Amino acid sequence: MENIILYLCSCLSCFIIVTILYGFMDSRYNRTFANKYIYIGIELGMTFGIAVVNLLHNEILNITTWIVVVGFVAYILYYEDFIKPVKRVLECEISMGVIAICESLGVSLTDWLLELLDIEIKANTMRICLETAFSKIILIFLYFMVAGKLMKKREAPFTKLQYVFNCIILLYTLIDLIVIADNMNNRPNNYFLVLNLGCIVLADLYLLYLIKVMSEKSFLEYEVKSMEKQADLQYKYYVRQEQKYNKTLGLLHDVNKHIKTIEQLYLKGNTEIAAEYTKQIGGMLQPLISARYTGNPILDILLADYISIMDEKGIDFDIKVDNVKMDFIDAMDITTIFGNLLDNAIEACDNVENDRKIIVKIGAYHEMISIRMENNCTTVKWKNGIPISEKGQNRGMGLLNVRRSIEKYDGSIKLKEEDGIFIVDIFLNS
Repeated sequence: MENIILYLCSCLSCFIIVTILYGFMDSRYNRTFANKYIYIGIELGMTFGIAVVNLLHNEILNITTWIVVVGFVAYILYYEDFIKPVKRVLECEISMGVIAICESLGVSLTDWLLELLDIEIKANTMRICLETAFSKIILIFLYFMVAGKLMKKREAPFTKLQYVFNCIILLYTLIDLIVIADNMNNRPNNYFLVLNLGCIVLADLYLLYLIKVMSEKSFLEYEVKSMEKQADLQYKYYVRQEQKYNKTLGLLHDVNKHIKTIEQLYLKGNTEIAAEYTKQIGGMLQPLISARYTGNPILDILLADYISIMDEKGIDFDIKVDNVKMDFIDAMDITTIFGNLLDNAIEACDNVENDRKIIVKIGAYHEMISIRMENNCTTVKWKNGIPISEKGQNRGMGLLNVRRSIEKYDGSIKLKEEDGIFIVDIFLNS
């Protein structure tokens, strides 16, 4: 019976290690084969096969087996376009070494706790199972709370709530292990305690994985909403351009009639009426003429559109641009950065009764482009360095899109509020 217990304990240990290694490889590399059953089969084969090797109690053989198997899996089952196979295999072997160190620390910590609590487990099999379970629990929590964030290329932010949940689960697990260890001391042949240990380890693995998946799901949903907002911003921009285009077509359609009318007025000596008529036509054409603010045609058109919106709302607008080139910024990023920030500035000015003003300054700073936007505002509420909007569940998405666009140019953004003036400072690497 003891041999069966030890083998099952070894299988659990190998399963946890292999699962973590697969998680590491899946987060960093691409799978070579599309068939998931190949990976499941190899994972189970590694679990049961290496468990047998562990029972031989030959450390050299055990280490060699892990090195060969991990190298094989990293080389055959995964690939990465920009990482050579040797480097990929070496990364996985180093990860395996870190796991082994964490296991050793877990075993040492178990022995220290047993000594501290004055718990003596005489049955060797029980002690091995307890050490294995405790070391694997420590390994699982280290992976999900620390290593998982460092190893993954791109991951959802790890929230404070997740840390709280994980710490509560860890505390509850440690209390359970202490209770089980005390029972092992009093009832050395009760193998249901070993079964309980295995269930606790697997439950922790499942719970932490579930929390991680739910967090990533929420983050991805938030990103999808932010992209929808960005698409809506682009759509509104193109709708305004279409309206301007249709208005231009309308004027061009009647241009001959207007010219003939002006000619007749001059021929009949009605010069004052003709001049007034000409002035009216000029006023109709003025909004259709693109003003040159920055030299970037997309940004100039965008600014002209927003200036017309500000005129309707009674918001003063001032723009100061040095002799800088902004052609390196993608058209979509121009719309994202300035569109979202101007929308926010206009929204803030709508809540101000008097002296509503928006100022945009664009200049050069060493080899970077500096952009400063100022607008009047009421009291700003902040959370984690981000101003809280009144837009409900979609709040903050505009700034998220702005940050994404700025990061493409190795840039940075700073937000602050001084004496009723909200200030945005942006630096872009040109």
